[in-house]
Amino acid sequence: MNTILESFYDLKEILSSFNNLHEKYNWLLTDLDGSLPDKYLDHFTDYRIYNDGTSGNTYWITGENLTKLANKEDIYFIWGVFSAFNKKETINLDMLKEEPYADGNPGFWIETPTIQHPKAIIELVFWDSSLILLLSKDEEISRNFRNKFAKWKDLDKYNNE
Repeated sequence: MNTILESFYDLKEILSSFNNLHEKYNWLLTDLDGSLPDKYLDHFTDYRIYNDGTSGNTYWITGENLTKLANKEDIYFIWGVFSAFNKKETINLDMLKEEPYADGNPGFWIETPTIQHPKAIIELVFWDSSLILLLSKDEEISRNFRNKFAKWKDLDKYNNE
């Protein structure tokens, strides 16, 4: 189920809509722009930070630690893609071939958008502090999300209007 919110919410509020179901996944965070202070790097199982001014910073985190991170007062995201994977799945950040991205991605604005990473189950996208996109194969997460945010729209229908 693909969903769009034409409002912006913080990570904590989005995760609260999932009723802790996000904790059954591990998460790949990519294309982040916002505030993620280095003092929270210990929340991540693995990460790569490149200080050459290019994008490509990647983070791997458990769902439980994602909850803890979202509860920090000084965390926010303007852009970013949060991709959920089965807990048994492992991602080698050095060998990452499919790096999901938000900024400039035309793949969200087609008839039926799909999750970027082939092994991901959910893709949560923060779009320029103005939109939230949820592409999900987990119908319970989608239902919970849609129940929490009354102004949701079906992304597939939105793209066909």
